[in-house]
Amino acid sequence: MEQETFRSQMWLFRKRPEELNEEHELQLQELFAAIPDLELAYYFRWGITKIFDWPLTREEASDQFEDLRNQMNPDEADNQVLLEFFKTYDAHRDGILAYFGERKTSGVVEGINNKARVITKRCYGIKSIPTLWSRLCLDINLKSLATANHTLQQIHTLTQQIRTKITGYYS
Repeated sequence: MEQETFRSQMWLFRKRPEELNEEHELQLQELFAAIPDLELAYYFRWGITKIFDWPLTREEASDQFEDLRNQMNPDEADNQVLLEFFKTYDAHRDGILAYFGERKTSGVVEGINNKARVITKRCYGIKSIPTLWSRLCLDINLKSLATANHTLQQIHTLTQQIRTKITGYYS
């Protein structure tokens, strides 16, 4: 398979099935013919994505996950890697299904945690927790508060409130 063709086909692998036109579908089928394991992974991934995209209740989502599980043959070697999803699903079922109640995720907290990791790597040598905290606040756009005619004391008070709130979740 030519390198450029392969790249364009892999780009199509990232697109939702409903976004593909006829030509793209043919190119994707060529990719699946060259790498058969990708076809199952492609449709499995978009099956999971549809469950999260649809406005389902917790019970409906649970039923959809079970339908998807039942479509998978556990005896087929190709399915073993994808069935790992269901091990995770079973272990964290309540947490995963909780998403369907209010459609809220921990994405914001995960993003802040990632920012904190990047800051600690980028600012190697910072030993002071207040300095690290101030740097984190600046990086998550609290800088805009500083330019909105807030005093330094007001920003310190706000960061203290945020710190207290977050510390309450992790203690």
